Amino acid sequence: MKLWSRGLGKTELLVDCRYYEAKKDPDNENNVVIFGNITDPVNWELKITLEPEDIPGFMKIALHLCTINLVFKNIYRYVVYLFRRDQYRDPQYDNLETKVTTAYNQMMKGRRGTTRIRSIASGQ
Repeated sequence: MKLWSRGLGKTELLVDCRYYEAKKDPDNENNVVIFGNITDPVNWELKITLEPEDIPGFMKIALHLCTINLVFKNIYRYVVYLFRRDQYRDPQYDNLETKVTTAYNQMMKGRRGTTRIRSIASGQ
């Protein structure tokens, strides 16, 4: 998968979800946390938290005709992946959850002060 945003300029990030892990969120049993790593052209760990409010948007994308068409044209790739999934068990990803959680806690829970977005949302 390729990922681009305006903030990245001309850079496209290559994402390989076959290496990602999905786990139940220990802080909120209704959420799912996805841990991953983007390695090209940067080396970034990522954490995605899926909440119940995200389900309609994912269903809209998943049930779109172009997505369904892509899945059916490439279903054999999933079958091949199932038989070869052990090759996607890279030792560097064995402690990915711990590595990402540690970095997340350092960045997010170690913050001081209120960001502009939080102050606007709270009406300050």
